[in-house]
Amino acid sequence: MQNMTQGSDQDTAPSVTIILGIPGPWNTDDELAQAIADQSSNFSLTAGTLTYNPTGQHFRLETVDHDPELRRSYELANRMSLTQADLDLIGAHRRAAYLIGPGGSLDTTRDMMLAAAALLDAGGFAVKVETAGVAHSARDWLAQTSRRDTHVGALYIAYMALIGSRGTFYSCGMHNLGFADALVSAGLSAAQAGELLRGFLMSIVHEQPLLISGQTTMSDDNGVRYQLNHEPCHLFPPDDPFHNPYGLWRLSPL
Repeated sequence: MQNMTQGSDQDTAPSVTIILGIPGPWNTDDELAQAIADQSSNFSLTAGTLTYNPTGQHFRLETVDHDPELRRSYELANRMSLTQADLDLIGAHRRAAYLIGPGGSLDTTRDMMLAAAALLDAGGFAVKVETAGVAHSARDWLAQTSRRDTHVGALYIAYMALIGSRGTFYSCGMHNLGFADALVSAGLSAAQAGELLRGFLMSIVHEQPLLISGQTTMSDDNGVRYQLNHEPCHLFPPDDPFHNPYGLWRLSPL
């Protein structure tokens, strides 16, 4: 990605909540709490609160009984991470835990990743980012959380999905990281749109440039120029967990 003019017309910080679903083999909340205690001295679960003991940081945790539709929801949200064996485990879950905490920054998304990893270490089968609609296997999620300083590329992969239909392609989940999503509708193939959006969004996450709506332009790897226009998120209603309060960037070819 090249020739990105810098500047900004975004200076507000909306409130963002991240929700991570983790199905597992636990029959009760007490059984889950004991499994966490057995696997980690860093985390503990008490009365619906998961606590990171070294700092006292805490996250809300809600659990529900077996959901016969859960396997299908993970299958639909799979991005080549879950195998059939993973999906079979999810289908046989006895309880699903929902980790709820603040988002909207790279630091808070890292914290949520580590908290979810504690549930995977305690027997969880997978993670679904309910605020993006993307699911990950336990092995892939844990591979990205082996260090507390999880790199930004891993956060992008964990919390963001690309969606497309009828020639319009857009990202979903960038609000988890504290950024606007992006949309392009320019007669591109799915592969072309995916490459364009990934390049643009990764530059946003890594470089955090200041962008001016209607004035910033960028060029793709083929030299095609796009103008960036910021607009409110109209893809999902405000009460939808996919809604991005930071809005979205529309990439329009010049």
